[in-house]
Amino acid sequence: MNIQKYTDDFALLLRDESKRTGFADYVCFPKDTAEVAEAMHFCAEHEIPVTVQGSRTGVGGGAVPEGGLVMSLERLKELKIEVDNQNNEKYFGADSSEIEAGGSKAEQQALPPKIIAGAGVRLLEIDDKLRIETGGRFFLPPDPTERSASAGGAAACNSSGARTYGYGPMRSYIEGLTVVLADGSIIKIKRGDFVSSEGYIELPAAAQTDKNGKNLQRRIKLPSYRMPEVKCAAGFYIKDRTDLVDLFIGAEGTLGIITEVEFRTEKSPAHIWGLIAFFEEVRGLKYAESLRKSFPKQCPERGVISIEYFDKGSLKLLKTKGINLPKEAEEAVFSEILGESRVEAVEVIRKLEAEILKAGGNPDTAWAASSSRSFASFKELRHKTPEAVNERVAEMKLIEPTITKLGSDMALPEEAFADAVKMYKHDLEVAGLDFVIFGHIGNCHLHCNIMARNADEYTAGKAIFSKWADFVGKNGGSISAEHGVGKLKRDFLLKMYGETAVGEMRELKRAFDPNNLLGRGNIFE
Repeated sequence: MNIQKYTDDFALLLRDESKRTGFADYVCFPKDTAEVAEAMHFCAEHEIPVTVQGSRTGVGGGAVPEGGLVMSLERLKELKIEVDNQNNEKYFGADSSEIEAGGSKAEQQALPPKIIAGAGVRLLEIDDKLRIETGGRFFLPPDPTERSASAGGAAACNSSGARTYGYGPMRSYIEGLTVVLADGSIIKIKRGDFVSSEGYIELPAAAQTDKNGKNLQRRIKLPSYRMPEVKCAAGFYIKDRTDLVDLFIGAEGTLGIITEVEFRTEKSPAHIWGLIAFFEEVRGLKYAESLRKSFPKQCPERGVISIEYFDKGSLKLLKTKGINLPKEAEEAVFSEILGESRVEAVEVIRKLEAEILKAGGNPDTAWAASSSRSFASFKELRHKTPEAVNERVAEMKLIEPTITKLGSDMALPEEAFADAVKMYKHDLEVAGLDFVIFGHIGNCHLHCNIMARNADEYTAGKAIFSKWADFVGKNGGSISAEHGVGKLKRDFLLKMYGETAVGEMRELKRAFDPNNLLGRGNIFE
């Protein structure tokens, strides 16, 4: 067991992308599940709190320690692909003409490969392995913006991104987990093996003994609340029939330590193209609304897998970074389009051009990308927006050190979304704040980023976000659609669910972790 006293040599482990800084007493770098369990046994015996880290790419402060042990899982790097053995050879031997036509008979019959990834494996490493070993025939559909995020972190926070519109979040592609519980016991669970019934869920036999081998009752009562029917990464996942796998996904390291993830993959589309349409203000919002109606979410076969929005402030900020955009553009909407043939992809493009006209835009000014190179530049444009915001915040922080990034992560039902967007723009403009609004408009989920220029503006921005959290809670939305609660949105969670539901979450946490050792400060104070 490699538990060390914390020294300043490990200063990087005290912070994540939230820019929040914590403190720690110990650090450790286990290399496999057994070493994670050994360290957890030690911490349980000595009642030492544990903060688990992957790549520290989160923006909610979940990886920031508040004392105790920092457990970095960056060395859990085992990565393998499992395939249907019966059709393995033929499957990967299909030639390009068979792929374009839908694949060989063996390929069509075989099950998609599974990825088995240690918690420290990065998403970009999974992408590379799939591309190399399957010849690009398969991919992991969720597309979190930060590809350096780890597999364990992606599961613990139920990561998502632009393609959530077409494919759903990471949860939809996780088939199994290996988890170390707060007492150091190890459980391996598959989707469907443990499902709640009448408000209770059972843990597997491996979790039913204490350190002396005595049997324990591990039938756990679940909260009575239900997750909202929107894109959501806030609080524990509770449905009418809750799968134990889903309970750990999105729990932000508070119920157990995820050390290995089994992902299912899907056959790669033959063509993924991009289209960016430019509009006068408000018309882009109208266009995005039309796309949501014409191309239903989580229905990739209809041809649109992402709908991303950029407001006037976003485009203005991008122009200052040297991005050459149309002068008259005040809003932009970026869509990813897929097709099993070029004919199908072109057909979808034609439908989008008709929607652009209907919304009052000009299809002739739109940018289209059909090659991998031009498409990559479109994706880079999407990523440059938050990067530019971060740079601006860093500049202001040099003047006023108390300033940090203020970014919202709220999602709403379709029927409340238009009112929410009006509220966002009205409140920010009345307050005279420097802001940009961009993000996953397909899922009624926008990021409002405030670039405060002084401490007063920072305080005003926080008050506005608190007001919005009230609106979200009253309208069936989520205060965090993809970044999690972490340590920064705990007050918002109360506004979303109320005291009773959050109290039930605390009880569930106690059932898994009686001494509150795991992820202390995440989700709850």
